[in-house]
Amino acid sequence: MSRLTPLDPAKLDPATAALYNQLLQDYGPYANMLSAFAPRPPALKHFFSYLVQSREDGLISPRHLEIALLTASKAHACHYCVTLHTPKLAAHGISQEAIDRLLEPQVPGLDEQDLAVRDYAVLVTLTPAQVSDEFYRKLQSFFSEEQIVELTIRIALCSFFKRFNEALEVPQEDVVALELEHGAA
Repeated sequence: MSRLTPLDPAKLDPATAALYNQLLQDYGPYANMLSAFAPRPPALKHFFSYLVQSREDGLISPRHLEIALLTASKAHACHYCVTLHTPKLAAHGISQEAIDRLLEPQVPGLDEQDLAVRDYAVLVTLTPAQVSDEFYRKLQSFFSEEQIVELTIRIALCSFFKRFNEALEVPQEDVVALELEHGAA
């Protein structure tokens, strides 16, 4: 049960109500998460508009993005996000065995680029000061600077959302099947 008062969209100011409804359409059917941000309209607007734009830009492949997001979620034990991202990663051809072993040194079915994304997600999530120059050069062999910045933002946001969801007890949402059905992995 959320610590927040249940959202009544009819009580939102018109601009926030319009934004909320637009984000439900553009970002996805994440009413619990969007409702949790609605009391602070600038946060609702900027966080989720960025995520919508990020999806539209497509700087990081959906496969690599899901590897990063699920790895970060597993690394800091965010049940909400692990539940959300596990089927999304599976939809990109990653086996359940690989998903289960994602934090292990050897993961079946992941190539060198996949593993670099996974390793970067662990470092950013748990020990960001330990991203070495050597490791950064490895990332540069796969990604542009713009892509590395995007990947870093998305990984770091996982930690933010974990803390936000847990502190406010934002209810988990069962939307992945609906999202995958419509191709928005």
